[in-house]
Formats: sequence, C-alpha cells, structure tokens
Amino acid sequence: MESEQGKAPKGRPKRGFWSVIQWIFLWGTIFGLTGVALVAVTNKAVIWSSSDSFCGTLCHTMTWSSAAYHQGPHFINASGVRASCGQCHIPYDSSHATATEYVKLLLFKADRGAKDFWYESRKTIATKEDWEKQRPKLGAEFESYTKAHNYITCRGCHSLEAFGGPRSRMKVLIHKDQIKANTFDCFQCHQDVGHVYEPQVAKVGGWYTNEQAASGATLYQAQCASCHGAKLEGGDGPSLTGTTWHQMYGGARLLTVWGEITGPMAQYAGTTYTTQQSLDIVSYLLQQNGLPSGNQPLADTRELSEVLPAK
Repeated sequence: MESEQGKAPKGRPKRGFWSVIQWIFLWGTIFGLTGVALVAVTNKAVIWSSSDSFCGTLCHTMTWSSAAYHQGPHFINASGVRASCGQCHIPYDSSHATATEYVKLLLFKADRGAKDFWYESRKTIATKEDWEKQRPKLGAEFESYTKAHNYITCRGCHSLEAFGGPRSRMKVLIHKDQIKANTFDCFQCHQDVGHVYEPQVAKVGGWYTNEQAASGATLYQAQCASCHGAKLEGGDGPSLTGTTWHQMYGGARLLTVWGEITGPMAQYAGTTYTTQQSLDIVSYLLQQNGLPSGNQPLADTRELSEVLPAK
C-alpha cells in the first residue's frame, strides 16, 4: 500500500503553489516600485529640462533668448505671476495634462531635445551674430507651431472665459468673438509678450499718416465727441489730451489705447469698429497729443506694442 507520508492534506494546496504566489507578489512589488521610481525620475527630468535655469544657463544657444525673456512681461509684471520657458514652449506643460497629453509632451520634448543637442554639437549658433541671423526663422517656426495648435501653450495659463470684474471689461469685449469661435491669434496683439529684444524707447519716425488721422477725426466726431468733447476737452468722459492723456496713457503701449476704443468705448457708443477704424481713431488721438505723423499708416495690430512717451 502506497505511503501517505509527504502528501499534503486533501483540500489544501501544495507548498510549491504558495511559493509561486510569493514570488509573483515579490516581483510585482519590485516592478511596481521601479515603475513609480521611473515615472518620478522622468517627471523630475521633464520639469528640470523645462526650467528657466536649464534653458537660460545650460543651453548656450538660448543665452540671448533668455536675456530677452528677462526683459519681457512674462518674467516681470504687475501681477507677480511668472510664466516659465516650458509653459510657453512645451505643449501641456502649463496645464494638468491627461495621460495621453503627457505622452505627447514627452514625445515633443524628446524630438526637440534631440534636435537641440544636434544643433548645439554642431555649433550652429555659436555667437550672438549667428543667433541674430537665425532669430527670424526660429521665431516664425514657433509662431507657426502655436497657430497650428490654436495657441495651446498660451491658453494653458490664460482662460479668457475667466475674465471678470470692471477692470477686465475691455479684455472681455476684445476677446469675446475669439472665445465664441474658439480660434485665437494671440501674437496679433501680444507680439513681444515672451521676449523683448530691443530696449523700450520712444518710436523713431512717424506713428501714422495725416490722411489716417483725418479719417479718425471724422469717426471721433461722429461717435466719441458727445462724451469726450469736440476738442477732446472732456465731458461725460475724461479729456483725451494734455495732462489727463499723459496720466492715463503715458508710458503705456498703444495696445492699451486701442483696447479702450475697440472695447468699452465702442460699447458705450452703441457701435462696433473694424480694426482699421479703431486704428484711425488712435491715430487722431496721437496727432492731437503731439506725436508726429509719417509716411506709413498705423495698419497692423502688431504695432500696438509700441510704447507711448511718458511725458
């Protein structure tokens, strides 16, 4: 009769089965912890390689771009909120990325990182002169990318639907059509929001043409004079010349003046202006405040980044 010694009791698994379970649990734990560690290290590397110190210090070819960033409103501004290099240049870096978006972010960084390493090793941009030659091309490539992706990096930080309160009324009116259509062209007005390569000095040459100012005068008298006076002396609305003008707009960008006209002022007048009409009114106001005319009209909203004289 066969011995019963060494056999496991009926209804209970053999010890070998539990050993397999233990090994599966052990290796599963090891793989899980390793995966968590890899994700943590990868995420840390992503954050570090998108930081201002990495872009502006470790990458030689970005030295001059970093200096321009430090002069721009994304680095220093009245709100005290700073946008980093990665938030502007890396998709989904500024938002809470989904798993799919995070994978896209990694692929994007890998592609750009490989290209940057290649060009850095070849010393394509070894001097500031080389950088200045390449800057228009690189800027155009970045602008094309942002347009193709509907300014996803800008909208990662800026939610236009969140504008509220009386101080934001102009912003709401200016952006409402873009919000409705879900199409954006941020650089149309905010061309130098990320980098300021040239010192902010008074514009050289004329700001507008006399013909344009005359057209703006006609629009002003028809739509604005009832509040601001036929000679810009003020009335229900503030004066738009002299000391009051300088207090409101001295040292400001043309964008501020244009925004007031195309936004709340047009609303108060019960009308809407085309871009060119609002620029014509701006030209008239500039003329009446002593800024010189020239041979080129104020015809592009990209020119609105120009700074008005402080006095």
